[in-house]
Amino acid sequence: MATSYRLSIIIAAHNCDAWLKDTLNSVIASLGEASPRCEIIIINDASDDDTQSIIESFAATHPQVHHQQTLFRNIGKVRNHAVSLAQGDYILMLDGDDQLLPGAIVDHLRVLDEQSPDIYLSKIIEQRSDNCSNIPGWHYRAPVSLTNDEVITRFLIHRDFQAHFIGQYFHRSLLQRNPFPHFICYEDAWLFPLLLTKSKKTIFSESGFYLYRKHATSLSTVMNPVKISCLLAATAHMDEVLPVKFKPLITCHWIDVINRHADVLKQQNEWERVKKRIHEQHLGSFLFNGKVRMSYKRKMLKVRRLK
Repeated sequence: MATSYRLSIIIAAHNCDAWLKDTLNSVIASLGEASPRCEIIIINDASDDDTQSIIESFAATHPQVHHQQTLFRNIGKVRNHAVSLAQGDYILMLDGDDQLLPGAIVDHLRVLDEQSPDIYLSKIIEQRSDNCSNIPGWHYRAPVSLTNDEVITRFLIHRDFQAHFIGQYFHRSLLQRNPFPHFICYEDAWLFPLLLTKSKKTIFSESGFYLYRKHATSLSTVMNPVKISCLLAATAHMDEVLPVKFKPLITCHWIDVINRHADVLKQQNEWERVKKRIHEQHLGSFLFNGKVRMSYKRKMLKVRRLK
């Protein structure tokens, strides 16, 4: 008889042997007494370091662990494959170099049981990779319910949360019906806004429990033309799936793209396309929108003058 799990914890691992033991130990500490209610799925994608041996040693002492090796070299495919293996009602995703705070999942499972949301969001605690020894304590704060408009607005203005799937709880059915694109990065930025529109109940807590290790070589830090293509597709997808009333806030994301990646956009002949999208935004509606930050209003005026 198959085991019934409330939560599937999915860990994507690639060449993370320097951090993976701490990540796995933090998962067990965060689960605490709730461990029997959860399965842990680890996908080792194309690692050529000691990642696999660490996974195998961990699995030998934790029966709820399932692991596979893949050669996708594509994070979107890795996440979809892991979701296809999951049995839990909810899915929580981690990267193989991050950590969870002790005892947090115990509290989160109680909330999932009591409220049955489609999505349970919380803040992520960013840590520089050279300063990860200071682990904060876990302090539970009850979540609040957000309307679809509220959660989309907070997402677009990067208030409280961004397009991270790591450290957030999603009902498995959402991910089964709406798979990740086959992107090497920004797969979460493409899917996240769509799921916000699909969710019938979204809750949010100010209490962060996910320690996100920010590297100088993180996928979204070191850019190249392929990654820029993924970023453009993810940003354009927001225009496609979010209601038109959010266009001014989406335009802020287009402004970030053109300001941060001008050289690559010109090399890829995407400069005019992005500039055209920004010019499609009615200037008055943008400048007089109370939700658009003043800094973006100044940036908009500068972008409109670009050749």
